[in-house]
Amino acid sequence: MSIERGTTAMLVRRREMLAQGAEPVGWKIGFNVSAAQEKLGIDGPLAGFLSSDGLLEDGAEVSLDDGPLVIESEVAVELGPDARSIVALLPALEVADPLDLDQDVETILAGNIFHRAVAFGPRVETNAPGAGRILVNGEIEHAMAPAETGAHLEEMVEAVRRRLAAVDEDLQPGQRIITGVLAPPHVAHPGDRVRLELDALGGVELRFA
Repeated sequence: MSIERGTTAMLVRRREMLAQGAEPVGWKIGFNVSAAQEKLGIDGPLAGFLSSDGLLEDGAEVSLDDGPLVIESEVAVELGPDARSIVALLPALEVADPLDLDQDVETILAGNIFHRAVAFGPRVETNAPGAGRILVNGEIEHAMAPAETGAHLEEMVEAVRRRLAAVDEDLQPGQRIITGVLAPPHVAHPGDRVRLELDALGGVELRFA
């Protein structure tokens, strides 16, 4: 198993997509939860990529025709001119294939850590997202205190930086990073309306059909 080989394969896939016209958006954290890290035998989160090919509008409808999907509620950060500091936060919903932890880490990374798409809510220049709620069809499924939603944002930026530096890649100014799940992912069903609300940022919503 080699995280570096898997990350290199992921970056090859990214370069191919950019060569075909996709625009770079940023990066994603995979497996910020310690239990998943232990199962995979890794020493910290993994890094995947975001591109315009997987960018959804707030409120978009997502088809389930190609198989089951899960929705992960996350806080996104935007990097400043130094590509290190955080200058803004956004609510984000990531759409992903169901996790298959029986795959080896290289395979997971080469497949961009199950990523399908992402939708962002409002961009707010603040350093704390505030309390949060994940709602499914208007009902609160999870509620999160400010200490939970704002924890580890800088740490997750550094985690991505370390994974990329190991394969001679680096963060760039203006890139966005979705920093890992705030609560267990929701398995989408037809008709579901999934919304993340963060008190200091606003909300983002996706519908499934």
